[in-house]
Amino acid sequence: MVLVFFGIMSLSYTPISVMARKKVEAERIPNMSSFKSNSNNTVQVDGIQFETVMPERVLRIPPKQSDAKTQVWFGIHITNNTAKPCNLLLFTARPEFLQVNKQKVPQFGPIANTSASPELSDFKLLMPRESVTFLVKGYFEWFENELKFTFMRKDATYWWYGNFESGTYSINVIYENPYPGWEQASWGDGIIFLMPMRKLPRNNYLPREILKIEDVWVGEIFTFPLEFRLIQ
Repeated sequence: MVLVFFGIMSLSYTPISVMARKKVEAERIPNMSSFKSNSNNTVQVDGIQFETVMPERVLRIPPKQSDAKTQVWFGIHITNNTAKPCNLLLFTARPEFLQVNKQKVPQFGPIANTSASPELSDFKLLMPRESVTFLVKGYFEWFENELKFTFMRKDATYWWYGNFESGTYSINVIYENPYPGWEQASWGDGIIFLMPMRKLPRNNYLPREILKIEDVWVGEIFTFPLEFRLIQ
C-alpha cells in the first residue's frame, strides 16, 4: 500500500516548516465561514495566519458496538493578513493528538489502495483580510476493544489513532502544499483534476488548452494544540 499523492510530491521538495514552542498546527477548510478567534494561539507565516479549529470540544465516547461512531469535525482557520490575494490548496490536512502529559497519541498510516488528485474546488483565492475555514471529518469508534480515531483524507489515504479513553486531550493540525503550480491532468463528467506542473506527463490525451493554477501558497504548517474532552 503506497501513499501515491505524497510519494509524488516528496520528490525534489523541501517543505517550509514552522515551529512555535512545540509544534504549531494548521487545518484545512472547505467553505467560507464567520469564524472568530477566541484565542491567541495562531501561527502567521509571511502574513498568512493559521489556527486550529474544532467546533465541538466535548465529545461523547460511543457505545461498544460495531456500528457506533462519534463524528468529529476538525481543521484550520486561515486568514490572509497581506495586501495581496493568496491562492491556497485546501486538499491535505491531518491531526496530531496529545495526551495531558504532552505525549503523542500513537498514529498509524497513511494507508492507500488508490490515489486522488485535487479538483478545481480544492483551490481557494483568498483576498486581503479574507478568511476561510477548512474542516475535515473523522470518527471515534471501537476496534478490538480499543477506542480509535479514524479518518480518510481527500487524497484517499486512511489514518487512525489510538488508544483513547475518557479524559482531556489536545489536537493540532498539519497542513501542507509543496507545489506552487498545478495544471490539468484529465477531464470527464465535468470534473477537472490537477497535478503539479513538473510532474504532469506530456501526451496526446491532454486538451489543447491546459488549465493552470499558479502562485499557490507553499509550505508545511503545524498549528497550536487545542484542548478537547472525551466523556462517557
